[in-house]
Amino acid sequence: MIEIIKWFCLGLIVLNAPTFGLHAFGSAAGSILSALTFGMPLVYAILVKNVHILKIYLAIGLGYFLISGIQFYNGVESDYFSKFYKFLILVILGGAIAKNTSKKELFWLLIIGSSSVIANAIFFTDTYGRYSGFYLDPNAAGFICITGYGLSYGMEKGKLKLLGQFIFTFAGFLTFSRTFILLWILLNLIALKINPKNIRIFAIGAVVIILLISFSEALKLNVVRFNQLKALVSNEKVSTQELNEDSRTATWATFYDYVLDKPLLGNGYGSFQTNGLNRVGPHNSFLLVIGEAGVFILLIFLGYHIYLLYQGAYLFTSSPHIVMMTIGLFLFLLTNHNYFTAYYLILLSMWILTQIKQPLDEN
Repeated sequence: MIEIIKWFCLGLIVLNAPTFGLHAFGSAAGSILSALTFGMPLVYAILVKNVHILKIYLAIGLGYFLISGIQFYNGVESDYFSKFYKFLILVILGGAIAKNTSKKELFWLLIIGSSSVIANAIFFTDTYGRYSGFYLDPNAAGFICITGYGLSYGMEKGKLKLLGQFIFTFAGFLTFSRTFILLWILLNLIALKINPKNIRIFAIGAVVIILLISFSEALKLNVVRFNQLKALVSNEKVSTQELNEDSRTATWATFYDYVLDKPLLGNGYGSFQTNGLNRVGPHNSFLLVIGEAGVFILLIFLGYHIYLLYQGAYLFTSSPHIVMMTIGLFLFLLTNHNYFTAYYLILLSMWILTQIKQPLDEN
């Protein structure tokens, strides 16, 4: 019974059930799934008689929401409190779920999440041509795929590992997330340090690209991103203008003056989100934190993720997947500003921390 409830909680959070339910089936379904997502962890905590609080998340959450909330800039106050409560519930009750989730269990869930991207591309094609499955945003789906791909290097050799790597690669390329493609190449280069024979994994990428080229018309792939990918593969010149279009660095630059205006305590909640000081968000969680809550919370937030990278590198020999997943997490935070509301992201980062703490506690 306890295991079933744990799987239920994991599925709701990792597969982005509340947001997808709201989008696909309407507000009633979204509300029910949201209530289950934040209610079932309490049931699990009661049954296991354990609340595993990861204090660093409390510090980050309380610091961000309280400081930014005092200077409330934009948005509906009820929405602010709702997001605050949900974040606290997840970090207080979700630690036990993260701690008791095995690598194989998480691996399966990430396979399911990534498979939804493939299903989206095959059965629900659209004119945008960048697919996202349960996650509704190609870049978020790309994060799920690269997290699963990094985790695959912690799995035992076998058909499941190979199947997972193919699904994560195929789904990730279907998102046409530039961050995913960059990370996929980077993680494969790191994998060569584990074993030079891992160079064979690039064959999976070659197969995926052949499939994309073969079925590009049927899948209605995004023309601009697809042409960029073909040009890179064929070593052709890529348009600099196209590569710079929707550039993250250009978006970040529009927020720098606001940071400099109020560096200590930030500009307040909502100021660095859509329709705040700018019509779009900064697409950078670190920039969001300093922009809304100031430099002190940024130092905690940034320092914590540097700690994850350091400890992941320390454990590389025995657990290479930890640093791979952490690199994916860190670079995703540089391109996404939804950290405090992307609950799958929070749970996955909490899982990474529990994996780091376990061998350190044993030592």
